[in-house]
Amino acid sequence: MKNRNVLESFKNAMSGIVYAVKNERNMKIHVMASVGIMLLSFLLPLSKVEWAVICLTVALVLVCELFNTAMEVMVNMLVDVYHPKVKIIKDVAAGAVFLSAMIAIGIGYLIFFDKLVVFIKNLIVY
Repeated sequence: MKNRNVLESFKNAMSGIVYAVKNERNMKIHVMASVGIMLLSFLLPLSKVEWAVICLTVALVLVCELFNTAMEVMVNMLVDVYHPKVKIIKDVAAGAVFLSAMIAIGIGYLIFFDKLVVFIKNLIVY
């Protein structure tokens, strides 16, 4: 199943992303949160470094969710009955997503909190 050219590789990669967004509830949640964070980033005065950190953090969460989805699909394909090691595989993959999301919340707090307070104060004053 080797791709014949680079365009086919990109098409397959996009198909994987679309699959995850369409079929995985948590991926939908992460995408919506990412869109919200990006919109908030446009409203607040962020430095280039802050923008880079936000983009990398959003990407980290989405990539972890994609890997989690791939692991779940692969394990479900290989094993059709409950097995304790399958549970471990799924739990560890989900743990990676959870950890990346918690890190993202922490980074979001560090970057956005003070700026958001000033933004809200300015809205109230006017």
